[in-house]
Amino acid sequence: MDLSIYGLIPLTIKDKPLIDGVLNRQNTMLSAYSFTSHYIWRDHFNFHWGIIDGYLCLFAQYGDYVYMPIPPVLSSPSPPSTSSGLPEVFNIMETINNNKAVSRIENIDESCIDPFVSAGFKIKSGESEYLYLREDLSKLKGDSYKSKRAMYNYFKKHYRYSYEPFESSHAPQSIELYNSWKKEKAQKVNDSFYNAMLEDSYPAHREAINNYESLGLTGRVVKIDNRIGGYIFGFERNKDIFYILLEVTNPGIKGLAQFIFREICMEMEGYTCINVLGDSGLENLRKVKLSYRPLRLVPAFTAYRN
Repeated sequence: MDLSIYGLIPLTIKDKPLIDGVLNRQNTMLSAYSFTSHYIWRDHFNFHWGIIDGYLCLFAQYGDYVYMPIPPVLSSPSPPSTSSGLPEVFNIMETINNNKAVSRIENIDESCIDPFVSAGFKIKSGESEYLYLREDLSKLKGDSYKSKRAMYNYFKKHYRYSYEPFESSHAPQSIELYNSWKKEKAQKVNDSFYNAMLEDSYPAHREAINNYESLGLTGRVVKIDNRIGGYIFGFERNKDIFYILLEVTNPGIKGLAQFIFREICMEMEGYTCINVLGDSGLENLRKVKLSYRPLRLVPAFTAYRN
């Protein structure tokens, strides 16, 4: 289906300033309100966007189906029109989707639920994101962080390393690291869903690694014996929160995961909070993120038309 017949255009890297200019005005802690969070997945989705009834509307197409990864957002700071854009965007989705249950709007902030409820939409909980006080993650004080401190200190004591800003010259080794990390994880976890996620995530990591500058990403690497043992990427949505988008470390290097995570949290001293996104429904990842004692889980919701 050609979405251009609805006045929508393909999302390109040139659209980043415009899209982020609109999304950054939204009072939300959710990472989905950023250009980069979507664009790195362009190998899996054809993203199109347009202005409908004064609202910025982003659509994600996969196969014969389309949905909205974020709700319509006012394209200018001016007062909202009488229209919410919701009927029109659902009409577009339901015209395209043979299965109407696929038509949905994801990542609705909890503060924005009421208009959907009032309009009669069915609301379901989506994937929550983990929000932490940056100071907690940088200091790791108290008994609850004892094991994290121990792993961090073990790494510092036993390895000769360098912690460096990511540069384009780091890309080949970083991609090589992801592939070896993916292979080792797949061998240890006999779960088809998890292994499919590892495969699906590769293009997103490759996109971030190869285009980190144009995507506005802050990247860091840890080198051991002149080889990259780990990388981490994040971005700013506002002056209060730094978002950790991607992180990969060699699982055979004890304490490296704790080290690189703490280092970037210490470095981002201008921010109050760190958002490390969701857990994708993976129990092990959920346990790790909870073990860092989040300040709160930031809920997200999905709307369906009854």
